[in-house]
Amino acid sequence: MGRPRILDEGILRKIAIKIGGHASVTSVTKLVVARAGRLRVSSPVALVLVAKEKQIGTATYQGRLSEADKAELRSALSASTRQIRIVSSGNGKKTASAVVKIIEIVKYDATDHFIKGHIDELNRAYTFKCYTSVFILARKIVENLIINILKKKFPEKAKANKELYFDISRSRLKDFEDILKSLRSKKNGFGSENKAVERLCDLAAKLKENANNKTHSLYHLVEKKKEIDDLNLNAIFELIKKLEQVVGIR
Repeated sequence: MGRPRILDEGILRKIAIKIGGHASVTSVTKLVVARAGRLRVSSPVALVLVAKEKQIGTATYQGRLSEADKAELRSALSASTRQIRIVSSGNGKKTASAVVKIIEIVKYDATDHFIKGHIDELNRAYTFKCYTSVFILARKIVENLIINILKKKFPEKAKANKELYFDISRSRLKDFEDILKSLRSKKNGFGSENKAVERLCDLAAKLKENANNKTHSLYHLVEKKKEIDDLNLNAIFELIKKLEQVVGIR
């Protein structure tokens, strides 16, 4: 059967439909190729990985993969687990290692080293119940991704644009609250996705208010998983991805 010479257009099309917005076979192909480069796997293997994330079946396509690709795929699928060693608090003896699967509370494909690193750390923090860290990290990531959207849509070469996200008098980025106000004020610039802007601002505002307390006060600890789940981080990041498509980041 051998290694597929080209990526399966049917699977690419299904992924584009799942992504929605302005996603096309071409844009999904670029996403798959970027994933392949980041993970150092073949493009067919990256296609299967992306399809699995979107809950799209690839059994027939996988059957046509070469043995080398199948080995790469098995390795890539196991890469989302981490080995931890459990130590008994009673007699100090070590038990057998346990495998913990990292929970992806946020699924966000990124080729940027720093964005990817933050997303990976966020998911690890959630998996190991470091919920205060999740709050603070999520706020940091969301704030910067929104700034990236504003910069792309409103290039800083125009002073009025730059002032949407940058405090010129103080030579620093504006506070998150002002960033959200700027985004909301420019919602009509996003055309038919103006409602997505409104919804993102509403959800992110809740994250901003809660994360401020967690960041600046020792008396605010997040001890319950429900506090994180109530933030609806998945919806926030899906909205961010949709607006990234609109402005051409994706």
